[in-house]
Amino acid sequence: MTFRLERVFARPWLAAGGCLLSISCTGTLGSDGDPGQGDGAPEQDADIAVDGMPLHHMTASEYNSTVAHLLGTRLRPADGFPAFGAKGFDANVSALSNLSQVLVQGYYDAARTLAEDAFSNEAQRAKILVCDPAQGAGDGCAREIIERFGLRAFRRPLDAAEVERYAAQYAHARTSLEMSPVQAVQHVVRTLLTSPHFLLRIELGADSARSPGALNGYEVASRLSYLLWSSLPDEELFDAAEADELATEGELREQVDRMLADPKSAAFFQNFFGQWLGTRTLPSHNADATRYPLWNDEVKGAMLDQANAYFAEFTTGERPWSEFLTAPHPANPLLEPLTARDPEGVRGGFLTLPAFLTLSSRADRTSPTSRAKTILAQLFCVPLAPPANVDIPELDAPGTGSGAVDNVRAKLEKHRESPDCASCHDVLDPIGLSLENFDAIGAYRTEYPNGDPIDATGKLEDTEFQDFSGLMPKLQADPQLGVCPSEQLFTYALRRRPAGADMSTFREIAARWDSGTLADLVKHVVTSDAFRLRGGKGEAR
Repeated sequence: MTFRLERVFARPWLAAGGCLLSISCTGTLGSDGDPGQGDGAPEQDADIAVDGMPLHHMTASEYNSTVAHLLGTRLRPADGFPAFGAKGFDANVSALSNLSQVLVQGYYDAARTLAEDAFSNEAQRAKILVCDPAQGAGDGCAREIIERFGLRAFRRPLDAAEVERYAAQYAHARTSLEMSPVQAVQHVVRTLLTSPHFLLRIELGADSARSPGALNGYEVASRLSYLLWSSLPDEELFDAAEADELATEGELREQVDRMLADPKSAAFFQNFFGQWLGTRTLPSHNADATRYPLWNDEVKGAMLDQANAYFAEFTTGERPWSEFLTAPHPANPLLEPLTARDPEGVRGGFLTLPAFLTLSSRADRTSPTSRAKTILAQLFCVPLAPPANVDIPELDAPGTGSGAVDNVRAKLEKHRESPDCASCHDVLDPIGLSLENFDAIGAYRTEYPNGDPIDATGKLEDTEFQDFSGLMPKLQADPQLGVCPSEQLFTYALRRRPAGADMSTFREIAARWDSGTLADLVKHVVTSDAFRLRGGKGEAR
């Protein structure tokens, strides 16, 4: 199917009428950055054959990072874009299915603001004006600016027709709109920032008989840069793409090492882990400060900082994935009041980080069921849904106040009275209750607020334990702990939900990785056919 993408973006209000899936949408980009308000400039008529492949927009994080590296701006316009949902990976969303009028208007408003900001700042303007458009006759300098800025904005070279269209727009701005040369360049920059070639990740492939379905070098460069930096490629990646030096496994592995060593790779572990394991939602989480007086925004921020520092050890450091449930926590002075009462050896690994323990709790109490379900779904890729058509009793008895479920273990016995509930709770309760020594903000405790002693003992299958430290080796030995990260990273890198044929790829990658470093896993994913080919194994068509 062929979409006239430039025209689709120009007429967002037609989305409700189904025009987004039509071949015949028409319109022009407006002179002031607003959709549908034409300025008489030549119509941008670019057909893009996408062959049924999903189109993906930049996420809010990617948009902010991209414009920062493209323009040098400190503005974060995407913070005001509508959210795409908090579950799953942000990029795992089809662009056209989520293209609302509000979002498109946000793109136009952001482009106007960004262009004005860039040209009002000398350092930012210098990044764009590689020559002086006011010097010399003709539009030679303007064309050079269009080609060089367009390469970085579209993450690929502009073709001759595109250069002509944007040069014509520059000429129109100079003559009909009576703009100065610099103002006319700003006008073109604003238009480039509203193009679907900037806003979407469009992959047309190399169209090579030598390697059918292969992405071209610039598309591979973009996949790498948005995977590891959440931003556009740097000059070295662009140079490698131009020289066709991103085609072999060795070349890709070298780039992964280089890119993970760059400070920009912080975006990778913050976005990948933050979306997979949910830590990005910590800023919006609120605990009951009356029950947990140590809770405040400063502590909450420290929890997120510690979690990100922990993730960094597995991403840019040499710590193997086999230690994810056991590694010592990065020190953070702001969290010392939470850990001051810890017995020796009680804390280590992701599941005893205050960030995880807090996010898997309610505001007023712990939730063993939530903690167990989160562990199974996130770390083992085994989601558990509640039984259908079963009336699950509430732990909070109506009208009994916040102390009604001080002793959660005792209250959970209500759920076990139903055979339909007991089968799940045979798995959930031992896991969740093993962490009851940690309260709803991750502080260690030995008794409930009502004075009842905490019993963290349990039995899971053939393993009996006294507390979480006794259960942890069983969780660590489960082979799914090595398979699940492969599936999650594959999904994050490919920007799509797994298809049935992907399972063999996940398991092949997991077997080759064998819980090595996350950098090793990244290399296995980016050298797979699914990453390097358009329509690779398991690719949705």
